[in-house]
Amino acid sequence: MHINSLRFTVLIVALSGLGFIYGCSSSTWEDAQQADTYEAYQAYIEDNPNGEHLEVAKIRSDSLYWATIQNDTTAQRFESYLNQFPDGQFKSEAQIKLNQISSSSLAAEGRVTGSNIIIRSDHTTESSSAGVVAKEGTVVQILDQYKTGSSSEAILKRDITVDYEGRSITVTSGKAIRILADRSDSVEASFSVSNYGVIEATISKNDIEAMSGQKWYKIHTKDGITGWIYGKFVEEL
Repeated sequence: MHINSLRFTVLIVALSGLGFIYGCSSSTWEDAQQADTYEAYQAYIEDNPNGEHLEVAKIRSDSLYWATIQNDTTAQRFESYLNQFPDGQFKSEAQIKLNQISSSSLAAEGRVTGSNIIIRSDHTTESSSAGVVAKEGTVVQILDQYKTGSSSEAILKRDITVDYEGRSITVTSGKAIRILADRSDSVEASFSVSNYGVIEATISKNDIEAMSGQKWYKIHTKDGITGWIYGKFVEEL
């Protein structure tokens, strides 16, 4: 009986030891501070989603990650940063770096793939018009490019008809719209229409293409117009 009791006690102690080991396997704030690495802070964040030092850990993780990539010359590293830290401290710097890298590998020329495409003064549909490329297939010089972040802008993929004040209004494909509310299969959007000004209507999601994460090209035409065209309408040569 004495031997059996001894064996039972040893077993309990051993199991208690294992429980202690596994129970302490999660990362603590002290562990993260001592290591002071991106990986250590990320481990703390993952193991302590409601931790007391969560916000500080996120800021420190952000800073350390940026320090390892800020002098990189590949677009992938800055894309990864923007994906992992969409609201990071260095969001603007990462976007600038990404645009600079992308610009260095730009094609010298591009072909406009639509007709009557508006050239904007900036890389947004809300900016003023600088002119129009009337003819599909027009070759333009590419000066720069910009990749959008999160955006509420979209364009129509096809002609649609909307009801406004009891009238049916046809809106042509390529029209820029601003999304006001997102529903399961449609959006509430605002857009400008000749003779009516800015109106609002419900549009099926099947009829629009979101512009978030898409390219804009800064172009120069042979007749001297410089401005931005949505990337969907430019084919690099």
